[in-house]
Formats: sequence, structure tokens, C-alpha cells
Amino acid sequence: MKLIIAVLLIVHGLIIASQSSGSFSPAGGLQNPSWLNWWPANLGQSWLLSMLGIERTLFAWAGGFLWLAAGLALVAAGFGVIGIVVPPAWWRSLALAGAVISLGMLTVYLHPFYGIGIGASAVLLASVVWAQWSLLERLGL
Repeated sequence: MKLIIAVLLIVHGLIIASQSSGSFSPAGGLQNPSWLNWWPANLGQSWLLSMLGIERTLFAWAGGFLWLAAGLALVAAGFGVIGIVVPPAWWRSLALAGAVISLGMLTVYLHPFYGIGIGASAVLLASVVWAQWSLLERLGL
């Protein structure tokens, strides 16, 4: 079970980190499908930064680094769960940091396709903050 939790954290972290590409090239983003034309921004673009007119400034680059930081924290948390490279005692703090940063970034770059990522980060945050889950305790986490 520890391996499953670790893999989920690592995969979620890699997906979160991959979102940084939209911040480093804010003019791009993936075109929304025709049925989603009502959404104010393309996938990978920030509706908030675009609305404020600062999507081509250092704020976008800072956003890219925040995406990377969140993703790396989640990946490190996954490795901490199984005790590879990262001390196991650190996994909760890393998961908490990754979940909080990713939820913030998923809000700033909100898109309907991010529903699963928001749900995953919210469940992770809840499980770490209210860490008295018997499953986690039984696993020695």
C-alpha cells in the first residue's frame, strides 16, 4: 500500500510540474475544444493573469517556478513515503507544501480539465492535515 501511495504522489507531482510549461510560454496554451469556447482561457493559461494583463511578465515566470516547486515537493513526498533519497519523516511536510502550492496554482490557472488535479490535491491536503486516518497510521506513515 505504501508503494501505491508513493506512486500516486509521484505521478501527481509530475503532472503538476508539467503545468509549468504554460507559464513559461504564456502566449501558447492548448486550444480549448469547440464545446469549451465559453471558458476565458486556454488550457495552460491563467485566466487571472490574463484578466489583469500581466500574463507576459515576471508573474508568469514566477508561476512556472511555483508549478515546478509544487510538483517537486509532491515527487519528493512520494519518494519519502518509501524511504528512497528523501527521509521518511519529511513526506508529510513535503506533501502538505506540494498540495497547498498546487491548489493555489490550480486556482490561478483554473480550467475545467483541472478538476481531477484539484480533487487529488484537496484529498491529499485533507489527509495530511487531518492525518489521523487509520489507513496512514496502519502503514506507519
